[in-house]
Amino acid sequence: MRAQDCAFCNRGHLSNILMESERFLLLADHAPLVAGHLLIIPREHYACYGAVPADLEDELLALKARVADFLAAAYHVPIFFEHGVFRQTVYHAHLHAIPLGAESFRLDDLLTDGARRVHTPADIRAWYAERGHYYYIEHLARDGSSPEAVIFPPAYEPYFSALGRLRNASGQLGAWEPQPLRRLHSQSKIDALKRAWEEYARRAGG
Repeated sequence: MRAQDCAFCNRGHLSNILMESERFLLLADHAPLVAGHLLIIPREHYACYGAVPADLEDELLALKARVADFLAAAYHVPIFFEHGVFRQTVYHAHLHAIPLGAESFRLDDLLTDGARRVHTPADIRAWYAERGHYYYIEHLARDGSSPEAVIFPPAYEPYFSALGRLRNASGQLGAWEPQPLRRLHSQSKIDALKRAWEEYARRAGG
C-alpha cells in the first residue's frame, strides 16, 4: 500500500535512489548530517520500523549488513538511527545509516528513563505494539563484534543527549547545521555517495 501524499511513496519525486531491492529502497539523504548519510526505506508505506511486518526482516537484515560493509569501507563505521514517528519529517518508515566513525560511543550511558536494549527487529515491533512511538540507535564496532542497540521513549532530553554524545564520539565537535542549510550544501556529498555506491556495487557484482 502507498500513501498518496507521502514523499517516499511517490517515486517520481525521488532523485537520489542508490539501489532498489524487492521490498526496500536505498536512498541518499537529501540533507546529510555527514558525507555518506543514507536511508533504508521499505517500498510499502509503514509508519515506522516498529510497524514493518516480520516477513521483511531477513531482507532488511541482509541490506543493513551490505550498507554497513559499504559505509565502513568508503566512509566510516556507521550507526543506524530511527526516530520511529517521533520527530519524523516524512511519515514513512526510514532507517538512517550515518557513517560517524563514533567507535568510542557506548550505549550503556543511555540506558535511563525507560530505555531498553534491543537485539532483533522483533524487539522494535514489540515496543511499538506495547508502547507506541520511540527512537532507536544501533551502534556497530569496527572489530566486528555484535552490534548494540537501544530503544527509547520519545522524549526530547534523552533524544538530544544521545545525539550530542554521538557527535562528540565522532570527533565532530561543532554543532550540526539545521536541515535547510544542510540541503543547500548537499549536492556534492550526494554525488560522491552515488559514485562510491556504484563502485562498491560494481566490485560486489551488483
